Amino acid sequence: MRAASAFMAFAATGFLAACNSEVACTQETATKKATDLTTKIQELAATDPAKLAELGPKVQELATKAAAGGDDLQATCTALDEMMAQLST
Repeated sequence: MRAASAFMAFAATGFLAACNSEVACTQETATKKATDLTTKIQELAATDPAKLAELGPKVQELATKAAAGGDDLQATCTALDEMMAQLST
C-alpha cells in the first residue's frame, strides 16, 4: 500500500505538471483523468495488489511519457487514458 501511495503521488504530480490549456484536452479534463486514475490505483492496491505490481512498470513508463509531454496537454491526456486502460484490463 505504501508503494501504491508513492506511485500515485508521482503519477499525479507528473500529469498535472504537464498540463496547460488546450482545446482538445483541458487542464480540467486532465485533472479529472488523473483523479480517476488515482482512484483506480487505490482500488487495485486494496483488491488486487499483485495486478498492480504486475502493471506497475508499464504504468510507470506511461507516467514518464505523460510527464515528458511538457506543454502537450493532449499527449498527457492520451497517456492518462492509456494508463487507465492498462489498469482496467
